[in-house]
Order: sequence, then C-alpha cells, then structure tokens
Amino acid sequence: MASVNNVVWRIIAEDPSIQKDLSRGLINTRALSRYIIDNYQLKASMDAVISAIRRFETETVFKDDRKNIQEVTKNAIISTKNYVTCITIKDGSFDTICRDYLNEKILRKNIRVIKGKERVKLFINQKDLDEKLKLFKKSDVIKVQKDLGEIRIQLNVEKAEETRGILASMSHQIALHGVNIEETVIALPDFLFYVKQEDLLRAHKGILSINE
Repeated sequence: MASVNNVVWRIIAEDPSIQKDLSRGLINTRALSRYIIDNYQLKASMDAVISAIRRFETETVFKDDRKNIQEVTKNAIISTKNYVTCITIKDGSFDTICRDYLNEKILRKNIRVIKGKERVKLFINQKDLDEKLKLFKKSDVIKVQKDLGEIRIQLNVEKAEETRGILASMSHQIALHGVNIEETVIALPDFLFYVKQEDLLRAHKGILSINE
C-alpha cells in the first residue's frame, strides 16, 4: 500500500491542476483513480488508488504550498515584451561579449546575457539582430531564435526565495494553456519566460490563472 501511495502522491504532486481541483472538491475521486491507473499503467486496484488520493488530500503541505504560491504571486508585477531574439553562440565567443556588450553604454540597451558551460545566450531586441550578428563569426553562432515574446514576473525577493514550487507552478500553467516555453531565465526576484510571439497572450493568461 505504501508504494501505491508514493506513486499516486508523486503523480498528483507533479500536476498543480489536479491539486487545485482536489482542493476545490471539483474532481470525482473514482474518475481520477481511473485516469491515473489508465494513463500511468499503475498496477493497483481502484480501491487502493482511491485510498491514496484521499490520504493525499489530508496532507496539508501541498495545500499550504499552493496557498503560499498564490500569496506570493498575487502582487507580482507582470510585463511583456514583443519581438525578442535569442542568439546562441559558442562559449569561446564570450570574450567578444565582454568587450562589446558588458559596458555601461551597451547595458542601457537591455540586453540579457546568460553564460552556460559550453554556450552563451543573448536576448536582444529583434530590430538589432543584424547589427549584433556582425560581432561574431558565423561559425560561432549556433542558433538564432527569432519572433519570441518575453513575460517578466517580478516578485517579492524574500518571499520568492522562501516559497517552494513557484517555478513549477508558473511553468505548468503556461503549459496548460497550450504554450511551449522556449527559454527560461531566473534572476530573483525576476522570472522570465520566452515563448513564441504568437503564444504570448496565452502564456500571459496562464500566469494570471495561478490566482484564479
């Protein structure tokens, strides 16, 4: 029984939409049990899964997390930006970025630079794309993602650091609105999601739905 509980709880814990509907009493427990058994090929009886779901509902930690997330996000400052391009270049070009980007004049242009182990990503205004590409060798440019939209969610930094599940909740709500997240940047208290320009409105609605 314990193993069934663990599997069922993990499935529910990874799906904020199920958690939300459970807390509101909107889900038929038997129907949810059938959904879990069929979609996750769970080899357990209906009664065992129903019991696990009911045990989950008594675990206040998940309800508390959802409540805390809503408390943090209800006063968030949400802004969007149209037509952003992400340029991915090889790490060896980072010296060029340091020389040509990271100075006071360039930083005023609102360029975001993210450095990974092997790649560097630059988020720029799309109208500046041709100008910026000239700074790099063609062989150093790995990928150019055009026509992106940016959603910026600014939270209270202290509460954001202390609250579990914020990123997962926002990402899930965007996905529930049929939007794929192309890139994510986190620099607390800011969360930035990059989606295709055509999906920006739906992604924005997804973020707003967290507090519905």
